Amino acid sequence: MRSRALIVEDEAIARGLLGQLLESLDFAFDLAADGEEALRCLDDHEYDVILLDIVLPKVSGIEVMESLHRHRPRLLGKVIVVTGLDIREIRSLFPTVHETLSKPVLPGRLREAVRSCITQRGPAVAVVDERITPD
Repeated sequence: MRSRALIVEDEAIARGLLGQLLESLDFAFDLAADGEEALRCLDDHEYDVILLDIVLPKVSGIEVMESLHRHRPRLLGKVIVVTGLDIREIRSLFPTVHETLSKPVLPGRLREAVRSCITQRGPAVAVVDERITPD
């Protein structure tokens, strides 16, 4: 059975490039152009890997991760953040995401992160900085 991924990226060219990379790894994948679409996809399907941008229209990548933290924390361990923002800050807020990569991401580095994510064993334990997560 093919691994399945969700690509959450608002820039069409970047979505296409990420899709090509996943195709080269024999992944099936869905595309979401904003965080709202991503949340719908996450409700409807199971994913082995989630490639997530942070700066998105409608619902940000941070809000997507906060929703995962509240409702499906084990999925945070399947998230690979691909962003132009400070990756150290993202990593400090969401330490259980699988990987945090800076844009522009090197294809080999992303390929390595995806392979590592699908071979990871055991559920992630979600820990989120409570300063950003409302009760």
